[in-house]
Amino acid sequence: MCKVVCVTALTLCENAHKQLEKIAESGADMLVLRAKELTEDEYKKLAARVMEMFAESSTKVVLHNFVGAALELGAECIHLPLGVLRGLDDDTKSKFRLIGASCHSTEDALEAQTLGAGYVTAGHVFKTDCKKGLAGRGLDFVRKVSGAVDIPVYGIGGISPENAGKVIRAGADGVCVMSGFMSGEPHMLTEKLREVMNMRITGDKLRLYAITDPALVKERGIVSCVESALKGGANIIQLRDKQCGHEGLVAQARELLPVCHKYGAPLIVNDDWQAAIEAGADGVHVGIEDAPVDEIRAKAGGGFMIGATAKTVAQAQNAQAAGADYLGVGALFPSPTKTNAIPVSKALFSEIAGAVSIPCVAIGGISLENIGTLAGMGAEGFAVVSAVFGADDIESRTARLKELISGMF
Repeated sequence: MCKVVCVTALTLCENAHKQLEKIAESGADMLVLRAKELTEDEYKKLAARVMEMFAESSTKVVLHNFVGAALELGAECIHLPLGVLRGLDDDTKSKFRLIGASCHSTEDALEAQTLGAGYVTAGHVFKTDCKKGLAGRGLDFVRKVSGAVDIPVYGIGGISPENAGKVIRAGADGVCVMSGFMSGEPHMLTEKLREVMNMRITGDKLRLYAITDPALVKERGIVSCVESALKGGANIIQLRDKQCGHEGLVAQARELLPVCHKYGAPLIVNDDWQAAIEAGADGVHVGIEDAPVDEIRAKAGGGFMIGATAKTVAQAQNAQAAGADYLGVGALFPSPTKTNAIPVSKALFSEIAGAVSIPCVAIGGISLENIGTLAGMGAEGFAVVSAVFGADDIESRTARLKELISGMF
């Protein structure tokens, strides 16, 4: 489970003692007791009170910066700037069960890991008042740090329930939140963060989203074509057949389900959520004019995946509020399978992706030739139809697309 870490900034609290009591009951995984405005003696007194306050709490207290105070108090956990960690000898490090370190580059994270850190914070990810005038390092920074080290990476800086899911899908193992915990009801914040971080579908399962088309499959057979796409690296399959009817969709989905699961890929049925449930598929994708997401969620339950089409910020936010797990946003290019599709510009896609916390998948006319132009707009996956199932060699074409997509993350 992804971790929720509270980092204190007690000067932001109206009543610091009362807020800390609330945090102790919030269910957060860790409290990093940060108080840069205090001297070490002042900090030691504060830390002693906080450790006593959290003695029965499930939230682990991690002291910050002052090694001497932590040793005197017998603290098991400490978080350090990298410069302080560099100066610790092995004997001092051995006194702590867990050491965390603040990192601002991949090189920092690798060094912290070598020096014995059990986790690192990577930031700042987004623009934040704590770093006024500085742009956030962004999600690509989180991806690079997370991919470089074997220890947990927690994103920090400007993180809220609106963007925490994106940080996790970029590879982080948890998030650190400061100002959000310093007022209001911390338990509600923790619940919301856990909700968006532990989604039914994550970006890595949406990277290459292959959608079937019977006109392209023809006599080759849908099972054979889908398995070829999966062998090539497709992450998720959508069964789309507007002509076969409910019973036909159920029969095809039942055939495809064991093949998809053999390769660890979810199977989504287009439009007909009842067929998806009847066949045991993993979920459904619905268009703007199909059954409402909230009605499907109410009937299908929490474990059923729901994707929804969105072409505006309002549609995206409404779908997310209704319980959608991801969005299909497009058409980015003219599409041979949907000739009347309303175009969506890259700028609008970025605006939509920035307005929601669930993953957004780009769709519409995407091909080998143009997919590279979609980098950097916030897409967490790319849906293709003819680019995969229109190829003579489906496996090779899929593998090439997957290679191009992998280079974008």
